[in-house]
Amino acid sequence: MFDVNNYKGRYSNGDAEKLKMYHSLHGNDWKKIGGLVARSSLSVALKFSQISCERNHGAWSKTETQRLIKAVEEVILKTMSPQDLEEVDSRLQENPEGCLSIVREKLYKGISWVEVEAKVETRNWMQCKSKWTEILTKRMTNGRDVYRGVNALQAKINLIERLYEINVEDANEIDWEDLAGTIGDVPPSYVQAKFYKLKATCVPSWQRKTFPEIIDHLYETSLPLLKEKLKKKVEKRGAAPPPAAPRRVFLFRDIFHCDDDSDDDGGGGQS
Repeated sequence: MFDVNNYKGRYSNGDAEKLKMYHSLHGNDWKKIGGLVARSSLSVALKFSQISCERNHGAWSKTETQRLIKAVEEVILKTMSPQDLEEVDSRLQENPEGCLSIVREKLYKGISWVEVEAKVETRNWMQCKSKWTEILTKRMTNGRDVYRGVNALQAKINLIERLYEINVEDANEIDWEDLAGTIGDVPPSYVQAKFYKLKATCVPSWQRKTFPEIIDHLYETSLPLLKEKLKKKVEKRGAAPPPAAPRRVFLFRDIFHCDDDSDDDGGGGQS
């Protein structure tokens, strides 16, 4: 549901101090605090999690990663309809080792990151969301590195050409779900992050340019350079395989398992 209080702009230092003060008085009563600062309950809950200092930073431990995977699974199951849950329960009773499946969009859309943060306890919602994108990308691609070497060059070329082709006036008009296929079987937030890095590293003073100006610069200036680099690498190492087509459905067990040490690789997305 649209809430105008979700779109009040950035919090000033004074706003943040008021939020801390009201939280000390009212605890996690976000509805009450939201009313006091003229923000939505969601907005104040998310902001407080950012400014709360009792959070870990740096690499995620294996225990934290496992808590995150479990938390996301629980929150996703909570959002499923009673009919969906009944079907899941029925399948489990019929075949406990069966192959339950989940539609890809449910793996990243409509997740309450405030709830996930509360379950993880040691990280804020932004860290949780960033780390989940990292884990999810690895599992959706079966561990294949889709953005390195020749693959990365081809992905950047595909992304720039597709953005130029769709010809939109604002980034908010982009269907990132549709663009995910330019890189491979990855979540849309992964593509957004790669585009942000691309414009930040290739477009001088991009903050002062309109979106069409950013795309024009990438297409006219960066794209020929990337194609030349790709040509040289292909001559030495061979062409990159085409990106995998996004799958519509995934098996629960392929996404929500906690026994893979490779997810605890010293990274951690946002620290």
